[in-house]
Amino acid sequence: MEPEVQLRDIETPPSRGGLFSGPMLSAVAAKIAVRALDKPLRFGAVAIAVRHCDVVDMLSRDLDFRIAPENAARIDEVNGPFILGMDRSDRLCVERHALYSALSEIDLPALVSLAARDAEDLIAGAGGGPIDAVSGYARPVAARTAQRLFGVKGSDEATFLAVARAIFAHTFLNFSGDKAVEARAVKAAVLLRAWLATEIERRRAAHATGDDLMGALMRQPDLNDDGVRRTLGGLLVGAIDTTATAVVKILVVMSRDARLAATVRRDALSQRLTLGWCREALRRWPHNPVVLRKAVTDTTLGGVAIPAGSQVFAWTQAAMQDAHAFPAPEQMQPDRPDDGYLHFGGGLHPCAGRAINNLQIPMLVSKLALRGFGKVGPVSWAGPFPAHLPVQLERL
Repeated sequence: MEPEVQLRDIETPPSRGGLFSGPMLSAVAAKIAVRALDKPLRFGAVAIAVRHCDVVDMLSRDLDFRIAPENAARIDEVNGPFILGMDRSDRLCVERHALYSALSEIDLPALVSLAARDAEDLIAGAGGGPIDAVSGYARPVAARTAQRLFGVKGSDEATFLAVARAIFAHTFLNFSGDKAVEARAVKAAVLLRAWLATEIERRRAAHATGDDLMGALMRQPDLNDDGVRRTLGGLLVGAIDTTATAVVKILVVMSRDARLAATVRRDALSQRLTLGWCREALRRWPHNPVVLRKAVTDTTLGGVAIPAGSQVFAWTQAAMQDAHAFPAPEQMQPDRPDDGYLHFGGGLHPCAGRAINNLQIPMLVSKLALRGFGKVGPVSWAGPFPAHLPVQLERL
């Protein structure tokens, strides 16, 4: 029987967004910072890396700058241990290997092909427009992809979406320790644990693991059923709102430049070029502009002394405006080398969903570009997440 958790208890309430919730102010601040600074900023026990080389250095030095002190407690509270809360260890190596081995069994292009059908149906259903690019498009498409990939549907789509958002908000974004955010996540976690555990148990009893990621993980010899659940839970909560947030920010950036929007529409049949345009748009307004680590030993970064115990912020948005890594950073160039982008982390802890993100996000953008869209926005928010974005489609 499903636990008694009400949808209203886990929904993220509407908000106006924070100071940096728009594309202009954060972009201007990032450009100024990377041009003005030749080394990290440090204020007591807080340091901020802004140059591309310093951000990459920080993320690569996982023995000095660790993720567990920042992420592990919140992740463990609602999910149990997950690789994005683990520092270098035997357990991390085993569970990460199991995850990537399982992911290698998944036909990601086929999964995204089904998502493309969902996207086309939603666009067609909007008729002459407008379409809500969040709640009426990117978010439900991403949710259905997650359901197919992870093997659970939840009790209904609204609850499934609310559960994923509530847990994501606490585990990866609740740096201030907001108790209301934490309470929503704890309640949502009760549902997610039950959904995953019940389906794993059902498949074991039926001796049929299935051909999705749940099934592939269940066939990994180094994972028990709790390891399967923890891995799926940790992945699932970021899969939906990462996609929706990225699509929204890409659309807003593109809509501010008519020439850019026309060029993206011209290139929309090319997955490679569309991916390049999406990466460039997110370079201006990333879905996640900052990555956080904790220094566990006295060290240096970019020539600046970093005491043990310091919180170190990698300002990836500023780093992707660094002319040393992105020549002519003010220009949008879809053919830049892949390895300079920092949208999905780096070092020991890149986003495990980056392969599907690199397929699904450009697909969602290209479908709207091919259909043609005019006025976009404004964005309305639910905490740190885009909640609604009206997009006026061209009339058929």
